[in-house]
Formats: sequence, structure tokens, C-alpha cells
Amino acid sequence: MTAGASPPGVAQAKGRGVVSDRSAEGVAAGRTEAPFDALSVLVVEDESFTRMVLAKMLGTLGVKAVHQAADGESGLAAVAAHSPDLVLCDVEMQPMDGFGFVRALRASADSRQRSLPVLFMSGRVDDDRKAQAQDSGADAVLAKPVTPASLRDALGIGLRAIELKAGQPA
Repeated sequence: MTAGASPPGVAQAKGRGVVSDRSAEGVAAGRTEAPFDALSVLVVEDESFTRMVLAKMLGTLGVKAVHQAADGESGLAAVAAHSPDLVLCDVEMQPMDGFGFVRALRASADSRQRSLPVLFMSGRVDDDRKAQAQDSGADAVLAKPVTPASLRDALGIGLRAIELKAGQPA
């Protein structure tokens, strides 16, 4: 892969990523794991089974800490309580959906929350959904069902977002 090129299954659009790899081609290509062992991730997902599966996948990828929330409102409380490095957030939840969650983060008085990388998860990853995600302030859209390969690629996008945002003034 050339410098600056996106990993397989990831499309960059105006600085935001879209992860849609539904295969294990990244694993088959023999890519090495990214350094996720220092990463703290919050999973905001209304389906408890999906939260559990994502937590297990994140643990398998070496993520240091995984926190969970069942909707946008509890996600905001979890961000305040745990200060995660990045958030994996479902789009369609009640009472507060993913768009409301990201808008609340971006409007926060806390500069860390305003710049917290958020990766959306959605069963629908069309141009409209990508535009909505970008407009709300999300950093990428991860297609459901999430696979270990697409999750690894999404975490890579999250790490790059952390690095980019760390270089920006608060």
C-alpha cells in the first residue's frame, strides 16, 4: 500500500472514512494488527447482543478498555464517566440516535468531547447516510454487519483521527 492510501474496504471522502469491507480479505492479505492496546473505546449500540459481539471483537483486536452504552443519552454519560479515546456508535437508536449523540458531543463545552473521534455503524451506507454522518460530525461510517477486518480498518481510521485532532489547537 502506498503512503496515504486507504486500506482495502475503506473509502475516504472529504477527510472522512467509510468502512464497508464485509470480507476477511485484510486478514488473508496478512496485514499486521494496529497498536490498539492503549485504546479505550465506547460502544454505543441499542442491541445488547451486538454490543457484546463488538466488545468481544474489540478485545480480540487488543483494545485496552471497552465501555458500553445502550443509546445516545447513556453514551453521553459514558463519555463523561470514562473519557474514551474513540466511539463506535450505532446510527438508529431511541430516544437519542447517533446523529443527536454526535451533535451533542460537538456542541459540548469540553474541547476533548468536541474532538472525540466517532465512527458510525449502520446497515445503510449510501451517499445520503455518508453525507448525514459527515454533516453531524462523525469521522467514518462502518457498514453492518461489522466484521473483524472492517472493525480493524475502522479502528485504524479512528487512530488517524486521534492523531490529526491531537495536532489541532483546542
